Amino acid sequence: MPLTVTTETTLPAEQQSAVRSLADEAEARDGAPPLSDQALAQLSVGAGVRHLIARGEDGRLRGYAQIAGRSLELAGDAESAAALLDAAQDSAAELLVWSHGSRTPVAAALDGRGYRRTRVLHQLRRPLEAPAAEEPLGAGITIRTFVPGQDEQAWLRLNAAAFADHAEQGGWRLEDLAAREREPWFDPPGFLLAERDGRLVGFHWTKVHPDGMGEVYVLGVDPAAQGMRLGAVLLQRGLAYLAGRGAREVLLYVDDSNAAAMRLYERAGFHRHDVDVQWSL
Repeated sequence: MPLTVTTETTLPAEQQSAVRSLADEAEARDGAPPLSDQALAQLSVGAGVRHLIARGEDGRLRGYAQIAGRSLELAGDAESAAALLDAAQDSAAELLVWSHGSRTPVAAALDGRGYRRTRVLHQLRRPLEAPAAEEPLGAGITIRTFVPGQDEQAWLRLNAAAFADHAEQGGWRLEDLAAREREPWFDPPGFLLAERDGRLVGFHWTKVHPDGMGEVYVLGVDPAAQGMRLGAVLLQRGLAYLAGRGAREVLLYVDDSNAAAMRLYERAGFHRHDVDVQWSL
């Protein structure tokens, strides 16, 4: 069935809901969400974001793509992924295209177009059995939970320092954080903050998916607090929290270039499960 691709600068609420449903269908089919949390948060964004919609002759939504800066993410079947990629390439140069999971049709759509891997994110998983023995806190360290309306600016400063070499995460702005706080999964008690002398030095932000899967959403430590095993402490505390929420398994994403984080997670019993890839020409 021929597809028609249109480009929108804004998506009404009804279309946003339809895209989320499409993404849920793709995740059930392919075993991985086709759109990142950042892309989902930007469904309601107009300025700086382009929304590509693929529809069949019957008007039914078949595929969706989002261009934000150079980044392109797609959701749909093989035919719509190819059509959306064609339209995106016609409208933007030097795209960075994400394929999420090893079964996504996006990777097949990229085949033969000259794309090469430029970044790899490993998805790691581990079962959540009885929590491990609690790691001792370093001298002067306390752990508390995130307080909405109070901790945003301090957390953004810490996040920027912890991920100074990872622009995608370290470049978060207040509107990025606020968008996550509006998500139905946002859970302040599962957003753990480590303090020393009243200053944030580390955090473990956890997430529980609708199916009950736990996630190490973001784990970061201030470079000035390295060497205190704070990452291991925060990881253990977050896993214990997720276990208490009833999660039986936990996942996380780690960049292939982040050897230190990979060692931390593998020591904690995580194993490689799937992979996300960023492609460029």
